[in-house]
Amino acid sequence: MSKFHTQYFTTSELAKTCGVTKHTLFHYDEIGLLKPEFINSKGYRFYSIQQCYVLDIINVMKKAGSSLKEIKRFINNQNTPLFIELLKQKQYDLEVEKIRIERMLSLLKGAIEMTEFAKGELHDGPWLEECEEEYFIATQLEQGDGDKEFAHKLTEHRDYCEKNLIDYEFPIWTILCKDRLESGEYNAADYTANKLKSRILGDRIISKSKGLYVVMNHKGSYETMSETYSTIKKFIKNNGMAIYGNAYTVDLLSYFTEKNPNDYVIQISVEVTRV
Repeated sequence: MSKFHTQYFTTSELAKTCGVTKHTLFHYDEIGLLKPEFINSKGYRFYSIQQCYVLDIINVMKKAGSSLKEIKRFINNQNTPLFIELLKQKQYDLEVEKIRIERMLSLLKGAIEMTEFAKGELHDGPWLEECEEEYFIATQLEQGDGDKEFAHKLTEHRDYCEKNLIDYEFPIWTILCKDRLESGEYNAADYTANKLKSRILGDRIISKSKGLYVVMNHKGSYETMSETYSTIKKFIKNNGMAIYGNAYTVDLLSYFTEKNPNDYVIQISVEVTRV
């Protein structure tokens, strides 16, 4: 074997040695990330041993989540401070991604548990329940635009939670304020929300008070919920109680799981007091 061939890699040899494809090396050449040491008269590419180490840097940085643009900037300006800066940024990015993955695993676990519970045997009528204090991350809804406004606000709500890495539970809640509940305005909620796993600070936090609640499972579409609200209010009156706070609804079975709205199950809780 000639001394020349011991000093340089062909494209196939470099690809095999470094665990990449020839197509990858061609692409790196095209974008100026890793160009051959030289090309002979027949058009064959040859790479130096030093370029094998450069390709190793590229592979490691790609696995750490760096873009080819970021990698090219580093290689063109390679120095120790820049290397440390890049690693710290990638460390932060991976830590954020770890949090996102843990949140998603928790959401999936909660969704499975909620759905399995909702497919079991549920109460048919209203009942009384002592509830502990709970906290919600909530987005206020604008009244007047109906379903269109709700869809817009729901997207805004999710984007806010994702951006701020809010650790919330899966099911969607809505909150209907006491005054509109008493006046019979059930057609649109005041907030869309998700229950928090622990209390946090912020201007979007709503506290669901500890106390006595009348709870009932509504079976059917959102449009027929007024019937269930009427049943709840009748139960409150007949049992010598009065509405004391907001109404909280949670989707046990919704459009996520059921195609037919008539198969939805939505649990409504209304804070009450004895009179």
